[in-house]
Amino acid sequence: MSRQPIEIASVAVMVAALLAWSFGAPAAHAQPSPPADWQFTPLVESVLSPPTWFTGSDGMVHLVYELLLTNGLPVPATVSTITVLDADTGATLQRLGGASLVSAMSLVMPTEAPTAVLPPATVGVVWFDLPLASAANIPAFIAHRVSIEPVSGVPAWFMSYTGPRTAVDRRPPVVLGPPVGGAQWYAAGSCCDGPHRRALLSIGGGRYLGQRFAIDFNQLDARNRGGAGDPLLPTSFPTFGQPVLAVADATVAVAIDRYPDLRVGAQREELGPQSEGGNRIMLDLGDGRFAAYAHLQAGSVKVRPGERVTRGQAMAKAGSSGTNGGPHVHFQVMDQLSLSYANGLPFEFDTFTLTGRTPPLAQVLPYFDTLEPIPVSTAITGERRNALPLGGDVVSFPLAP
Repeated sequence: MSRQPIEIASVAVMVAALLAWSFGAPAAHAQPSPPADWQFTPLVESVLSPPTWFTGSDGMVHLVYELLLTNGLPVPATVSTITVLDADTGATLQRLGGASLVSAMSLVMPTEAPTAVLPPATVGVVWFDLPLASAANIPAFIAHRVSIEPVSGVPAWFMSYTGPRTAVDRRPPVVLGPPVGGAQWYAAGSCCDGPHRRALLSIGGGRYLGQRFAIDFNQLDARNRGGAGDPLLPTSFPTFGQPVLAVADATVAVAIDRYPDLRVGAQREELGPQSEGGNRIMLDLGDGRFAAYAHLQAGSVKVRPGERVTRGQAMAKAGSSGTNGGPHVHFQVMDQLSLSYANGLPFEFDTFTLTGRTPPLAQVLPYFDTLEPIPVSTAITGERRNALPLGGDVVSFPLAP
């Protein structure tokens, strides 16, 4: 016998049972009246953490967060549209549907495969990067109008709902100095293009996205190449050995220098609390914010926990410890002393110059294997202040004093 009639019947029975229980069952004793505007919903929604924002190199304010959707039906649910609303005014801030929704959505695991279909009892994630004209347009609260494709035998009203109000963290991002100096720094994986954005991990019984706003800085040579020579050797890349700079006057909270630099493609240690990021430094910026630098060159870390550093101070050199993807400076800001077991926080650099843009990361990665020149468009360039380089930007920072 086909499973489809049984599944459809089970959905109809579930909805009918819920309605009968709610409206038809006699009360054993007096109960408080429920809110007048509540309804049954096919999905259960939540946000991973309050939405936060930054100003990008494109001049737009980006409101970034993750909407988790759990399918409460015994059959697959296909999300058809999601509309983000200003919960106070009802104004539409963004509407996703069709290809735009599919590209912005995945299952909670794996996060790389785009899909708007949620099998029974599974959790999906909508990876929001909501553009706004200015910080003045950031709402205090948002809500989501969610619709799923019709399910046979289930009333139409059950297919759409407006979820709860979600408070937005409207505090401004921390503004920092540069973590590296000089020209031709390619911002790989910056928000919201690349694996950092979707590096959602299950740790200690919870979900964490410490790398939400992380950037891998790779220095290109004058011909826009990631390196020259043997593409497996760390020393073939201009990034290797570049000074890594303190982004603020701060206290060193973590300084680890015990991992070797790895060749490209070499086996690395399993990710864990001790090995994450290889050689690394974490600075306490104050106000519950920490800045992390990872994959530092073996033997180059000059600072120790508890030491005070000043903005622009050279603390280490760029390397390839803890990574088999080639030398780069992994930089992020988070709320705990871990790259992974933390909530990633937005940040901006007080000044840099946008000198070009590359194609999307997936198209650029092969150039690091061949070390051929990377296509860089110079159609949009110029000085940026209090902004975050976006994924694919090529930027110049002031040289360290």
